[in-house]
Amino acid sequence: MPKRIVDFLSKTHEIPKAEADILMSLVKPMTLFKGEYLNIEDKIPRHGAFVISGILREYYTDAKGIDYIRRFAYENWWMVDLYELLHDKPALCSVQAIEKTELLTFTKEDCNVLMEKCPISTKVLQEISAAEKYSLAKKEKQKRSLTAQENYESLLKLHSGIDKRIPLFHIASYLNIKPESLSRIRKQMSLIK
Repeated sequence: MPKRIVDFLSKTHEIPKAEADILMSLVKPMTLFKGEYLNIEDKIPRHGAFVISGILREYYTDAKGIDYIRRFAYENWWMVDLYELLHDKPALCSVQAIEKTELLTFTKEDCNVLMEKCPISTKVLQEISAAEKYSLAKKEKQKRSLTAQENYESLLKLHSGIDKRIPLFHIASYLNIKPESLSRIRKQMSLIK
């Protein structure tokens, strides 16, 4: 299973075998069951993660107790804020499993070893972190400039069948709409088909 993370990183840069061996020795498998947390808002995160299978949601809760989902992490993607992890900063968001989720996790100490002994892997992780921040900002801009239906269609296009795996109230939260609005959108879309 740890080889999956090396395979992923190798898509953009060839990872030398010595670095791959170090990286595979650092990551630890973890299983989160539906509803369990990787990180909790306002607490210092102890792990970053690479998703092997399953889905995580990253969200924050407002003063009224309403959850706002920032993003989902699917198979072969990351869920980490390197700044929070490396600098012991309280998490701005909670990270929770939507379904049983298999992860490869790493700690601040693992990152320090990686930065010291694995320059190419470190460079790739930094590039991924920067790309993730850009992607998150781009998605936020898109969500504000498109209609709720267009955003929902875009989500389904990017992640076919995701509406069968993620509860609709979570998808509605991600789209910044009420569940009733998402139900109306889904009904309209089914009538068009």
